[in-house]
Amino acid sequence: MFNVKTLIFSNNHSNSLGASKNERDELCKTIIDSSSLKAGFYLLIVLSTFIVTIGLLKNNIILTIGGMLVAPLLSPILSISLSLTIFNLKVFFRSIRIFIVSALVSLIVSYTLGLIANFSLTQINLIEIMKAVDYTAFFIPIAAGAAGSFTWVKKDLNSSLPGVAITVALLPPLTVMGLALSVQNFIVFQEALHVYFLNVLGIIIGSWIIFMVMGFYKSTKKIVEEIKLEEKN
Repeated sequence: MFNVKTLIFSNNHSNSLGASKNERDELCKTIIDSSSLKAGFYLLIVLSTFIVTIGLLKNNIILTIGGMLVAPLLSPILSISLSLTIFNLKVFFRSIRIFIVSALVSLIVSYTLGLIANFSLTQINLIEIMKAVDYTAFFIPIAAGAAGSFTWVKKDLNSSLPGVAITVALLPPLTVMGLALSVQNFIVFQEALHVYFLNVLGIIIGSWIIFMVMGFYKSTKKIVEEIKLEEKN
């Protein structure tokens, strides 16, 4: 007979919703490393924002999706979820700082491209789609955040990560915000900010739930150690 408790806490962690200590430690290291403000992190943000911006201006879904796959924006958000899971203010403020910096870099790139390009916001199909977004769509980033954090832990499910990167849709609304600022359209900016905020909050909630279920509240020591190593480097 199916037993939920057995499924979650089974000793065979590869076949359960739980996570072994090694899995938790590896994910903590991966998230801290991938969300560090290093040259590679900045480069990926700039390149992904450039690709998505061009994709939006040309209404080219392939370019837009391609840029979303490159973007490293999910890591800082998962880092925020980890900090909430272990209730550590130092890790939380570090994660918030990186999250804000990454968003600002993306905004600057899309804003700059908006100043250069000859375009009209009315030609961007995504803007009309965002106007139709309501609070029922909030459940999508929650599910995406849960799926993303779970697949990051379970390495055998990594093939699902590209789909998660597309579902969370972080970069398109952020890019629209930059384009809207470049033409001083603050109404579209507020609409895109609303969508971006819902997506980010949903991902934080979804990933936090998964991290709690998988026992990451036990990983405080590992996360703090990784932060100290980051500071030394």
